[in-house]
Amino acid sequence: MPALANTTARKFNLTRRFALLSLVSISILTVALWLTVSHYLTKETLDREWETTAKFIRTETRQSVTAEDFNVRDLSAVAEKFEKLRRRITAMPDIVRIKVYNSRGVIVWSDEERLAGTAFSNNDELQQALQGKVVADLSSVAKRENIFERASFQRLVEVYVPVFAEDGIEIVGVIETYKSAEALFRDIQRARMAVLAVTAGGGLLLYLSLFAIVRQAAKRLDEQQKNLLAMQSELNASQRMAAIGEMAAAVAHGIGNPIASIRAAAQVAKIECEERNNCDYGQRNIENLSNIIREVDRVQKRIRGLLNFARPLEPRPSTVNVNGILQDTAQALSARFQEAGVKPVWQLDPKLPEIAVDPVHIEQVVQGLLVNALEATPPGGTVTISSKTVPSKNSSQTVLLAIEDTGEGIPLENRERVFEPFFTTKPHGTGIGLPLAKKFVERNGGVILIGAGSRRGTRVQITFPVSTAH
Repeated sequence: MPALANTTARKFNLTRRFALLSLVSISILTVALWLTVSHYLTKETLDREWETTAKFIRTETRQSVTAEDFNVRDLSAVAEKFEKLRRRITAMPDIVRIKVYNSRGVIVWSDEERLAGTAFSNNDELQQALQGKVVADLSSVAKRENIFERASFQRLVEVYVPVFAEDGIEIVGVIETYKSAEALFRDIQRARMAVLAVTAGGGLLLYLSLFAIVRQAAKRLDEQQKNLLAMQSELNASQRMAAIGEMAAAVAHGIGNPIASIRAAAQVAKIECEERNNCDYGQRNIENLSNIIREVDRVQKRIRGLLNFARPLEPRPSTVNVNGILQDTAQALSARFQEAGVKPVWQLDPKLPEIAVDPVHIEQVVQGLLVNALEATPPGGTVTISSKTVPSKNSSQTVLLAIEDTGEGIPLENRERVFEPFFTTKPHGTGIGLPLAKKFVERNGGVILIGAGSRRGTRVQITFPVSTAH
């Protein structure tokens, strides 16, 4: 039992440890995957958005202005062209404002006229655009050049688009657009949430699948451990039975013949004393000889029980009515019931099906259990003898026999030991009655259990499958 408890604890620890470690590992993997995919998705979406915006702006710029318009001294001369360009560019969804820089970084035109002719040398994004790179910056309109946007906007995306000359190499200027990206970022956030849901669902599915596999493996490991312990217990029991068999044979061989000789001599002496009226021994010696014979019979009975326990006879099953065995055995013990002041209570099922068992074995089992119940029940008590049909786990029928007394009961710590050979709590008990009964029951395909009775006493129940009758 301690080994089984340790195995169960190991199984529990294994399952719990795997559950925690796999949950942490899969959670970390899920978060990392979500962050990676979300970053890639966001970057690709924004890059594609800015490239599309840049292509649109360059196309509109070529159709509205020329390369020379970016470097004119008289800004008013190109104002109408850039105004036309603004209208065409702001027709694109979400673009709300533009600024036009020349190749020196000076604003040559803006829809905010007060910015015309100014330059902002500390604008890193503009400097990168003047080197030919499309730059996008999520601005909180905190730069110096955003002074006129702060009143109307809180967050904008600044897209700097370099404009090339006809040769495609020289940069003649930069078009800066202010784009409201609320809808874009809202779509990106929805996509991130969708990715999170998919990765979390996949991680959860992976976790549950692995947990189910490990749990099943732990269950099979536990079953194998139980089978191994059962096989080890059976092996130990077989070894003990072999030792007991050798011991029983030695005991029977060593004292069987002398005891038989003692009994025969005592019986002859008793007969002679009974036949001779003037026997010197008298009535007292006749009683002593009777005691010798009785005690020899008792020793021989114990030797036979020991031999039967060590090498029980193989069952010879036949179809029997168990109710008849119960009634006949109890009837044979009726004198002992009356002497003990104990009343038998019958609860037999009249429709009990017949089963295939060895009637001699079952009779010995019932007799031993009834004697135990009688000895445990105080005067005025009862011994309940019952039988009924109950369903089993595989949907077939099972015959259940029960003998219940109203004695003091068996302490809980002793219930698991009552079937151990030579364990007894009786002053003159041999400790082989219940183990022998268990052997007989199991050899006939049954199961015997012992527990507390409904009224404090002890209840022993035996079950036999009805299928053994076929």
